[in-house]
Amino acid sequence: MARSRRATLHSAARLLLPCLICVLVPVRAQAPVNHVPGGFSLTPPYFNLAEGSRISATATCGEEDNGNPRTDLYCKLVGGPTVGLTSQTIQGQYCDYCNANNPEKAHPVSYAIDGTERWWQSPPLSRGLRYNEINVTLDLGQLFHVAYIIVKFANSPRPDLWVLERSVDHGRTFAPWQYFAHLKKDCIERFGKEPNARTVRDDDQICTTEYSRIVPLENGEIFVSLVNGRPGSKNFAHSPNLQEFTKATNIRLRFLRTNTLLGHLISKAQRDPTVTRRSS
Repeated sequence: MARSRRATLHSAARLLLPCLICVLVPVRAQAPVNHVPGGFSLTPPYFNLAEGSRISATATCGEEDNGNPRTDLYCKLVGGPTVGLTSQTIQGQYCDYCNANNPEKAHPVSYAIDGTERWWQSPPLSRGLRYNEINVTLDLGQLFHVAYIIVKFANSPRPDLWVLERSVDHGRTFAPWQYFAHLKKDCIERFGKEPNARTVRDDDQICTTEYSRIVPLENGEIFVSLVNGRPGSKNFAHSPNLQEFTKATNIRLRFLRTNTLLGHLISKAQRDPTVTRRSS
């Protein structure tokens, strides 16, 4: 994945997902705010809950499923460099390796929330199409009201299809918070939701196509507000449905399909070794 410039949630692998994660929660006000006695405002100050959380992923580039190190070749969707090592370019694609044993080539999931420009990266699809489907899970340690979630992708586009989920029982069960799809028909057929529908209730689970476009090819962001635009956002302390909707002990990014410029459909007869290794 391409590097992300700030720590938020991300995933990578051309035919992979690179990412950073940021979870913002409001701090309770020391005095009544917005004329709501005893309430708190969903305006700054906030703090990033992700950096102090435990994080896990079901698969990582440069690691076997059992955690042992391995070498994975991946390639970016953007063209190769015009300067630098020619060994990093394969048929015009910029390519590199992941390996958990090499600190300069490792992309563990802890990098997604460590506040640096490092990133987590998912395995390339050359290891199997099952790596389209990967979960990244944050354990917050206790129950919080979450206001915003920011996910920044590094060296790949944002995912084609995925679900943001939450748990309120410490990871025993998960429920959708928001759906993301490139195609409007996926909102309808996969999730049973009208695409880009207006939020009517405080606990509406919407499906948006805004954040699944193939561009930008690198460093794209996904900004999710769980409060703004909902009926109870102006009076959070007196909006029990919105209070309940924003609660979470765990947050899960359930990736279902990467963005690959249809690379999986290119004929193998072309003998392009980058096709199933491109990040997305």
